[in-house]
Amino acid sequence: MAAVPSFLSQVTLFQDLDAEALSTLAPFLTSKKFSAGSVIFRELEDSDALYIVEQGSVVVSKQVREDVDIVLTRFHAKDFFGEMGLFDTAPRSATANVEVYSLLWRLDRAVFHDIFSYHPDIAAKICYRLVNVFIERLRATNEQARDAIRWGLEATGYSPAGTKALFGRKST
Repeated sequence: MAAVPSFLSQVTLFQDLDAEALSTLAPFLTSKKFSAGSVIFRELEDSDALYIVEQGSVVVSKQVREDVDIVLTRFHAKDFFGEMGLFDTAPRSATANVEVYSLLWRLDRAVFHDIFSYHPDIAAKICYRLVNVFIERLRATNEQARDAIRWGLEATGYSPAGTKALFGRKST
């Protein structure tokens, strides 16, 4: 397990942790190998863990119609995903598939709560990084939503004729 702490130090989520804290954290994680095409979790399944990619790549997608999925993002080595599962018991909001052979590390919600109880300093540093990531991902989602709405309006030829402009712009 000696190699795990050095790998973890390269993950943004753990960048504020020193070597001692990483060594403390490492036993809380479990590793799992996935072959290409494997499903890590499906949209609407129980959400209960965060995953860290050590090797390989993962595609996260959302079903938009019965026969159509849209790729939301890809995660590669040193990335992490599924972080809502550490805090929220709501079902997964997307599906995660392994694109190529991957080695992932899993941090379960219950284990994360133990870290809060027994290592609050480590948990606080992880939470600080998670908040930053939540903000970045929310901004990216806002941009995607804006683009999707704009494309939809352009595709339909929508023009809000006669609508009073708010803040100097047309609104619906």
